[in-house]
Amino acid sequence: MMRNERDRFFMLVGLAIVVVSSIFGYLGYRWSDSAPVPLTSYGNPVGGSFRMVNGADGSVLDTDFRGRWMLVYFGSTHCPDTVCGATVKAMAEGVEALGHDRARLAVPIFITLDPMRDTSDVLRTYALRYGSHVTVMTASPKMVEAVAKEYHAPYVRHEGENGDYTMEPATQIVIMSPTGRYEGSLPATATAAEITARMTELMNAQGGH
Repeated sequence: MMRNERDRFFMLVGLAIVVVSSIFGYLGYRWSDSAPVPLTSYGNPVGGSFRMVNGADGSVLDTDFRGRWMLVYFGSTHCPDTVCGATVKAMAEGVEALGHDRARLAVPIFITLDPMRDTSDVLRTYALRYGSHVTVMTASPKMVEAVAKEYHAPYVRHEGENGDYTMEPATQIVIMSPTGRYEGSLPATATAAEITARMTELMNAQGGH
């Protein structure tokens, strides 16, 4: 194959990958938008089901995390690093400090309250700042609002100047068990050490898992 033909081939392949990725991302977003609301709480006082889109533009369900502990926090990438960023960092470091075996059984989840600005690409870049442990999620505004209500997170928009706005972040990290049961919460200001200690206590109570 001549060099020009080879370059053209790889260019077309790359373009096809971009197009396919965009199509699946759009379909995932539309799927989350058309999902029935309200969702089910499974009898939990806090937490329940969700249908979201992750940072890789793939559709994701709460049941995809069965067998793992979920630490769920709601915020936005426009939230100050001293607030949302500090919480996400503490979750990531707190889970990592559990050790390799246990860290695989816990997943810090960051759900945006600002889906109009926090696209999958934005969230993916944001998550890279905190290592490989954090899973980021978005959905249609309607779905985000419904999931936030389940997890007792605010869905409050504060208007700013020149059309700018901020979304009020959650004040707590919700902990869900590997079977999808609500296991309590931690304040969003919890340190990594406090998160590690709480997760260790919960895992020990469930026989190390």
